[in-house]
Amino acid sequence: MVLAYTRYTALLFAIGLAIGEAVINWGNWQWWPLWVVDYAIAVALVYGFVASRNPVRTHVLTSAWAFTLGVFYMALFITLDNLREGKASFAEQQVIILLIALMTALAAMGVVTAAIAQKLATVELDRS
Repeated sequence: MVLAYTRYTALLFAIGLAIGEAVINWGNWQWWPLWVVDYAIAVALVYGFVASRNPVRTHVLTSAWAFTLGVFYMALFITLDNLREGKASFAEQQVIILLIALMTALAAMGVVTAAIAQKLATVELDRS
């Protein structure tokens, strides 16, 4: 049950991120490393989704979620630091900040649920 939740959340997250990144940047693409990493996240999560069909490979999904959390954590606090330094206004960045915070929280939940699923798979393998 936990594995199914984290797998399908990863798939939806990856699809939403890839589409959202294209919509946000269409016609005004940022510096390439800033958007390539989002597509790397999407690929990693989809790969984790596919690999974790076999519960023995749940570690791949856990790693993909951890990578996602790291990138979104960094993006959130860089954006908040820009507000603190006056390089951006909250009114202009409000929606982006809320989306990044939501995605960071989802990624944190993904790490936890994937780690639980990985532990459960390990326990199940030890029993057999």
